[in-house]
Amino acid sequence: MRRIAALLDALLRDWSRSRETVFFVVLFPIILLVIFSTVFAASAPSFGLVVQNQDIGSSGEATNLSSTFVENLDGIEPLNVQHLDADRNLTEWSQESDGSGSRVLVLPDGFATDVRAQSGRVRMAIIRDTVARFQDDLNESERVTIQQGLDQARQPDATTNATGATLRFYAPPDDQSAAVVRGILSTVVAEFNQRSIGVEEPPVSLDSGTIGSPGLTSTDYYLPAFIATLVLINGVMTVPSVIAGFHQDGTLKRLVATPLRKRDWIVANVVQQSLLALLLSGVMLVVAAVLFGVTVIPGPLSIALVLLGAVAFSALGMTLGSLLANPDAASSLGGSIAFPMMFLSGVFWEIDIMPETLQTIGRLMPLYQFHRALRRLMIVETTDGVWPAFAMLGGMAVVFVALAIKLTRWQDFGA
Repeated sequence: MRRIAALLDALLRDWSRSRETVFFVVLFPIILLVIFSTVFAASAPSFGLVVQNQDIGSSGEATNLSSTFVENLDGIEPLNVQHLDADRNLTEWSQESDGSGSRVLVLPDGFATDVRAQSGRVRMAIIRDTVARFQDDLNESERVTIQQGLDQARQPDATTNATGATLRFYAPPDDQSAAVVRGILSTVVAEFNQRSIGVEEPPVSLDSGTIGSPGLTSTDYYLPAFIATLVLINGVMTVPSVIAGFHQDGTLKRLVATPLRKRDWIVANVVQQSLLALLLSGVMLVVAAVLFGVTVIPGPLSIALVLLGAVAFSALGMTLGSLLANPDAASSLGGSIAFPMMFLSGVFWEIDIMPETLQTIGRLMPLYQFHRALRRLMIVETTDGVWPAFAMLGGMAVVFVALAIKLTRWQDFGA
């Protein structure tokens, strides 16, 4: 233990002398915290939508129904609605204004007429159903009179669309937010349909709200993701570069001439990097509290999970660093593991938006379990569902420490 403590002191001194390492490891997570908190977490998303109302009346102005529909869209908070003249050609407009990346909703000519006609058809269907239910209470004369009125009202109008008005929504094929905007538009259309058939007070209403721990900001909710990312990057990208540097400058060859055991050296490195990750997580908490008013305070179990995650990912980094003697190559190898894991594990967005195959892969990654468990401990304040993360990270720590001991070479012929 005294050897490990002495090694730990020497390693910390050596780490502090590397300005590049300190700069990257300390500054990158803080930059990540500030960017996500100010750009993504602190404001609600806004989706641009261009609306072209082609339903123009005889007066040269938009019809009342189409104007009402567009006004409803203007009142939807997530939508940033812009308007396009009815006589503009969409293809020409797209080319002239670089509108290829814009979402466009077109209200066709005859919108109001088609809506009224379809509304009348729906109402007649309701009336026919009502008459059918009470026809036994009517005499023959009343039945004939009502049927004649229904037949006359049911005569088709050749100028209207038999299926009602059809809106056209256009979006680029690579627009990942198009489905969200389409869902918002579907909600507006559904409400408009209810009103068009005279249901001013529907029996079921939908309200919006938020759930979660009271008093927490968006940055509070993102904080477990920031910490998990910090631990991952420090362990899987920084550690391999440091260990490969020891290979490159011959440090590992010289260590064979000392009484130092390889196991002690590896354990000391893992402990050093784990303590650094824990310290840097504390720095991130302080920055988040000062800049964004974060009030989440990790408990003992959260701290234990962060430390275990740091040990697991640092041990993985030690193993990667033992495979390559070039620091840049080792860092690139770590990045090829860290970045896909970060983007596929649902750390900064919900994993449900990805295809099912990628969802399955993401849930098998240790970062997924690590982040979810840390979020439940810090935000939800429950221990339910966190033990799989402890088991997975603990298993990783044991396996990769053993691999690092086996693969790390004191000299070319191994030791």
